Amino acid sequence: MPLTLEAHADIKSLYEYWRAISPKGKLPGRQHFDPIDVPKLLPNLWLIDVHRDPVRFWRRLVGTKIEEFAGMNLTGGWVGDRLSGTRLSGVHSFLMDVVETGKPNWRRGKSLIRFEKDYAELERLYLPLATDGVNVDLILAITVFFSLPMPSASNVNENPNNLDSKRAGS
Repeated sequence: MPLTLEAHADIKSLYEYWRAISPKGKLPGRQHFDPIDVPKLLPNLWLIDVHRDPVRFWRRLVGTKIEEFAGMNLTGGWVGDRLSGTRLSGVHSFLMDVVETGKPNWRRGKSLIRFEKDYAELERLYLPLATDGVNVDLILAITVFFSLPMPSASNVNENPNNLDSKRAGS
């Protein structure tokens, strides 16, 4: 899966690393991935276990930047346990695509998990890992967060002349 030219440098870096550790003609497994090789990326990484019968996704490890964005510890829970409806089906379909095709899945847009954060956008990449080189049993993921420009004061009905300068830190 080629990434767009606009993909964040950290996303491209993990993708290239994943390609480099892939055995010829097979998917890499957890045994090929060494976090020491990508220390700068660790705060933005996820490891997601694939459970079967029924297919479910367990958050084995979640980086500190992701937990900061979420506002809670996410390690050790089911993916989507805080979601319902179209948000849950969206996240599940992206993960299922990786499991079924054995191919990476890249997305940039609004968060499906913290959808109330109107000012934020994210970019994420799901990469398949397979202990046997074929059957995806783990997903290595990276998420990078972006802050979009906040609305101007006139758009949020603020009058700069009415601000309390002491509370504003002036």
